[in-house]
Amino acid sequence: MDYNYIILNISDSVATVSLNRPEVRNAMNIPMMKEITDCFTHLSKQSEVRIIILRGKGDSFCAGADIQHMKHSGGQAKEKNRTDSQLLADLYYAADHCPQPVVGVVHGHAFGGGFGLCNVCDITIAEENTLFALSEVLIGIIPAIIGPYTVNKIGLSAFRALGISGEQFNAHYAEKIGLIQYAIPADQIGDLLKNTISQLKKGSPKAQAMFKDYIKNMDLYDAKDVITEMRASEEGQEGLSAFIEKRKPSWQKD
Repeated sequence: MDYNYIILNISDSVATVSLNRPEVRNAMNIPMMKEITDCFTHLSKQSEVRIIILRGKGDSFCAGADIQHMKHSGGQAKEKNRTDSQLLADLYYAADHCPQPVVGVVHGHAFGGGFGLCNVCDITIAEENTLFALSEVLIGIIPAIIGPYTVNKIGLSAFRALGISGEQFNAHYAEKIGLIQYAIPADQIGDLLKNTISQLKKGSPKAQAMFKDYIKNMDLYDAKDVITEMRASEEGQEGLSAFIEKRKPSWQKD
């Protein structure tokens, strides 16, 4: 698929989605938001894609929503302004509800909406000198659309403190509060990403998809029904048989 503001590459069952507005630190304008949403919606239906990598071109992962775009939207009629806001909400929903594991690879800056993208990744690896911020209050707005995702990721206490101050913090603090899983030197990113991909490919695709849905809707599930269904499923039976027979399950390729 052809995009103007992102780059999609699929190789060996791994899709890499690269934000591609490096001249503005990958700040998201409306066309870029639409492309990210379309890309994740498309990938979610591709069973041959096992893992999605989300990263940014240039000096930064993502500086958030494009300030010029937000200024313009604020001057429009309320309904058009709301429509633009819905585009951002659709983006996070599409990424968060993607059945495949999503791995974020973050560097430079992850501010505002870029912080929000970290929230919808299942695993996030960051260069240790990356800066993060919920910077919305500094420009007179609040992180409303990403709020629920942020609370789910780092908890209400951290969200309150970071959201009301807008302060910047480093990757080690981001790791401490659970926004990311790894804060490491830049030269170690490649090896860790390779190992993460290898580990994720060991898992059952349907079990991973079910797990992602389960953690989003835990209150709606009966745990006994879930484990009963999964044990009886084709992949559940294959995984159990493979363990007993001391072989790799069918979804693991050599």
